[in-house]
Amino acid sequence: MTAPRSTTRRTLLRLRAALLGVTVLVLLSSWYAFDTVHDTIDTVRDRSAPALLEAAVARSALAEADSLAITSFRTDEAQLIGPGDQYQNQIAVANQSIAQVAEDNTLGEAGRKQLRVVAGLVVAYIGWVEQADAHYRQGGGKSLATVDLWYASRLLHEPGSGVLAQFDELVRQQQNALTEQLSATSTTFWRVALVAVPIIALFVLLVTTQRFLRRRFRRAWNPPLVAATVVLAGCGAITVLGVLAQQEVESAAGELRQVTSAWDSRTSTTRAAAHDELKYLVSTLCASANGGCGDTVARFRSAARKEDLPGAVTDKQLTDAAERANASVAKADDYSGLETVIPIGAVLILLSVFVGLHPRIQEYRYERR
Repeated sequence: MTAPRSTTRRTLLRLRAALLGVTVLVLLSSWYAFDTVHDTIDTVRDRSAPALLEAAVARSALAEADSLAITSFRTDEAQLIGPGDQYQNQIAVANQSIAQVAEDNTLGEAGRKQLRVVAGLVVAYIGWVEQADAHYRQGGGKSLATVDLWYASRLLHEPGSGVLAQFDELVRQQQNALTEQLSATSTTFWRVALVAVPIIALFVLLVTTQRFLRRRFRRAWNPPLVAATVVLAGCGAITVLGVLAQQEVESAAGELRQVTSAWDSRTSTTRAAAHDELKYLVSTLCASANGGCGDTVARFRSAARKEDLPGAVTDKQLTDAAERANASVAKADDYSGLETVIPIGAVLILLSVFVGLHPRIQEYRYERR
């Protein structure tokens, strides 16, 4: 009767198979966790952050352009310079920002449709202002110019359907998209377990194998397996850096929201100033008109501003806030490229396991006990 094969050989083969299999699992889980986080960072850095900021900039620039145009007509500067060079500059900034949002769009077809609506409304707004300029330069055309400005401003500020309301919706959608991107790689219990469990299992297997070899072969250490354990620790540290990168990009998202809020504050201040300027123009026109200007204008003249006038946000405050957001994104991206170390480490572990166990397995190749 044939004697059974050595239990030592069978144990060594099983340990080797388990070590190799769990090493592959560590590679796949760590690579997936690290790479998905940096895909999120790349998306936030290259698309989400620019789209969100440019949408806020475009919204503020249009409000500023409207205020400048109304002021030019109220002070009679329009007789010489029309809406003014600063108005043209703000319109150029708005159009450039809209184009940038379209380029960085993360909302798919829904975002493209929203941008087409916005672009069309901006063109219509510019048309009303140009018509006001043409009327103002004609003799006795100040009343018609004021009416044109009224329609232009309503097109810009109309709640729910105006240009700025459309931008509000676009910014909201961009913020929601950013939140969804971050939630896909957030540091949840299951994502941590996905990475930690295979690493812990491989560490336990390496220690168990070391103890088995020490007991069976009377050798204190197996250098290749010690090297594999050290490499595993390095891979674990790199994976932790991926978690830190996730926290940094979430911090960057918080900074982006603060920047957007700062731009919103500036826009609100500008809208309030434009409201007062237009109210003066319309009141002057209606005072000289027989029968006034109708109920709609009367309601506008009597209505208080809905938003409280916030404190002025300076250019420096906006610049500092944007720099903090960009610095947070850049810090999150500092660990980019380290994911390539994970497969290198996995290969080293595989080789160390093979080199460390192969000679011991070969010793029992022909033995039967």
